[in-house]
Amino acid sequence: MERQETEQVNTGRKRKIRLLAALFACGLIVLTLFSNTLQTMNVTKVWTTAGRQGELVRSFAGNGILEPVLEASLSNTAGWTVKSVKVKAGDAVKKGQTLVVYESREADDRYLDAMEQLEQQRLTIQGLQERYVEAASSGDDARLRGADRDLKSARLTLEGQRRSIDRMEIDLVSNRELKAPFDGMIRQVNAVDGLITASAGPDVQIASSSQGYRMRLPVPADFSELLKIGQKLDVLAGQTENGRKLKGIVTGIENKDAQFTIVVSVKHESLHGGEQARVRLDFHSADTGGILIPKEAVHKEAGAAYVYVIEENKGPLGNTSHVRKVLIETGDSNEFETVVLQGVFPDSPIILESSDPVSDGERVRVMKKS
Repeated sequence: MERQETEQVNTGRKRKIRLLAALFACGLIVLTLFSNTLQTMNVTKVWTTAGRQGELVRSFAGNGILEPVLEASLSNTAGWTVKSVKVKAGDAVKKGQTLVVYESREADDRYLDAMEQLEQQRLTIQGLQERYVEAASSGDDARLRGADRDLKSARLTLEGQRRSIDRMEIDLVSNRELKAPFDGMIRQVNAVDGLITASAGPDVQIASSSQGYRMRLPVPADFSELLKIGQKLDVLAGQTENGRKLKGIVTGIENKDAQFTIVVSVKHESLHGGEQARVRLDFHSADTGGILIPKEAVHKEAGAAYVYVIEENKGPLGNTSHVRKVLIETGDSNEFETVVLQGVFPDSPIILESSDPVSDGERVRVMKKS
């Protein structure tokens, strides 16, 4: 009987020991899991992305004003007074047509004075000719030579006066009327009847549509390398909602102090000049065989490019995520994406964003975009 009681007591003790051991082991496991969870909650949070197969496209859009290729700003260079204006803005004119008529009493008076002096010189020459005849009849050689010199000098003066009057006549004719240098349309008229020729701008501005219209667009330096003279592109002229798609051509590439500007020319009968125009340039990358990743995921150090990827480490208490620095070879890039030629696979989880700066080997917590 006593033996039986002793065995029951020993059995109860063993059960308690086993129970306590099991509870202790469970407690250790719970504490370990809780500690691991706390540690995971405190590590840096990261958000990842994956590369994609595709073609990199670099785009540029610019706006400008279409201006005539052939235009002229005309004024009376002599500063004469406007007598009458024959045209107004918007008029179509022909080459040689009179646009503005001028007058100048001072110029007219100078011309009349010069004509009077010319007539006086002719009378002087007539008197010298008579003196020459008298000297020749007298037989006095000295007197004859003097008369000859005076007559030659007077004739030279007369020739000079004639040339001066010829120039005056040309100036009078050219300054009297402002004529159209080519067929075109009057864009602006600043001349006013009774006032001196405009000083703040041209008296008349005329443009021709015969050679089309053009606009200048500033472009980034890397795009200027992709453009060439003669390259064709689409130009959207007018307001966006009802604009006309026209064919344009690059007719100039200007570089001033590393600031690049392209000249785009358009020719179409519907244009009049002054229209808003928009150009969009799309260039496909020559790099093929790579993957595209967001540009902000690429880091550089000492000329080398790299990304941070996520590696999963398996353990008895669960998987953990760690950062791995991977060197990559990059190709072209645009505003948003970069071509990766070597270093990562399309399904590689690349770190795009992190709550704190990360480093190689660091344990992190991978988050999902909400």
